[in-house]
Parts: sequence; C-alpha cells; structure tokens
Amino acid sequence: MNTLTDLLEESTIKLELEARKKHDALRELVELLHSAGKIGDPEAALSGLIEREKLTSTGIGSGIAIPHLLSPDADETVMAFGRKREGLRFDAIDNQPVTLIFLILGPKHQEFAHLRLLSRLSRLLHDESFRAALLDAETPAEILQILRREEEKEG
Repeated sequence: MNTLTDLLEESTIKLELEARKKHDALRELVELLHSAGKIGDPEAALSGLIEREKLTSTGIGSGIAIPHLLSPDADETVMAFGRKREGLRFDAIDNQPVTLIFLILGPKHQEFAHLRLLSRLSRLLHDESFRAALLDAETPAEILQILRREEEKEG
C-alpha cells in the first residue's frame, strides 16, 4: 500500500490556491497533476471530478475536502494538495469554508486501495494539530515532512 508521501510530491502541492470557487479549485489541482506529468487528460479528470461532486460533496467538514475519483483514464493513483488559508466554499457538510484540499485520482480497478487511502487520510485529518501544521507550513517540503511524521506515528 502506498503511503501518502509516496503519492504526493512537491510539484503536486500548491500552498496558495488562487481559486475562489470549488470548480476552479478542482481545475487548479488537476492542472497541477497534469503539469507534473501525472495525468494525461486534465479535462477528462476535471469532468469526472465535477460529476462526482454532483453526487455528494467531498467537503468532509473542519475545513477539509478530499475530492476523489476512480477513472478508467488513470494508470496509477496520484494525489495533489492545495491550500486556501482564507477558505473557499465547497458545499462542505458543515457549511464551513474549506482550507485544505487533497485531490486523489486512481484507476477504476483499485477500489479497495482507494478506500483504504481515503480512510487513512480522513483519520489523519481528524487531528486538529495535524490540520494546523498543514495550514502553518511554509513550503511544499514541509507539507511532506508533516505527512511523513504523522504516517510514521500511525505505523
């Protein structure tokens, strides 16, 4: 099983999202993955994510969103992270603005691994001090260090 730090790298982390709306944030993160050479067709990924969001928002509360999609276009699981300190509307379940967004795209045939990854990330993000550390980080390398430290604590 991949760790979060296996899936995330500095080139797929954006500490200051420009987006003011949910769809713009999704586009920004998809473009990040595309620019890093992680996905081939950003429009297909974005379209799939938007359709997924229509079913139910991936804004899980406490300033967190984990948009995710299993796609036939994905060869492997990839992840991007974006931060918007002042928050943006994401139709979160608690109606609060979202500040931390982890976007995950995975292959259609890896449902179990996808669910385990979502579960691990959700569990880590329930820790208020972990969320605060992500909000305070000043570089993408620091984001990776924080994730690595939390995953090592979990074992």
